[in-house]
Amino acid sequence: MIAKEITTNGRPEIDFGDMPQPLNEFQKVLRQVLKQQDQLLFMVADYYLNKKHKGFSTKDSALKNELLLQSLKKDIPFKKLLIGIVIGVFAKEEILIYLNNEQEINKRLVEFMFKRISGSII
Repeated sequence: MIAKEITTNGRPEIDFGDMPQPLNEFQKVLRQVLKQQDQLLFMVADYYLNKKHKGFSTKDSALKNELLLQSLKKDIPFKKLLIGIVIGVFAKEEILIYLNNEQEINKRLVEFMFKRISGSII
């Protein structure tokens, strides 16, 4: 994966090579948006987890990862907040794709967000 210059929509262009998956093109959009929103996602997750789990920042990294994963899976308002941060910057065409594939895209988003946020928390 190689980052290139910024695209016309303000997102970093990333070369993923060949990815034979049904939502291949849209997955590129997801990764670009996640990269663009990285700091905001981390900031919101850090605030939320510290508020929800007292002493979160002092816990060991394995426990932090587990609390993050459980929050993304079971805390619906938290998950929807983070997903909203991502889909809020979609273009009109991207929203239509999202609405037609919401369940699969949300599943991928949660996986991608976990990887990005957990890498920043440790």
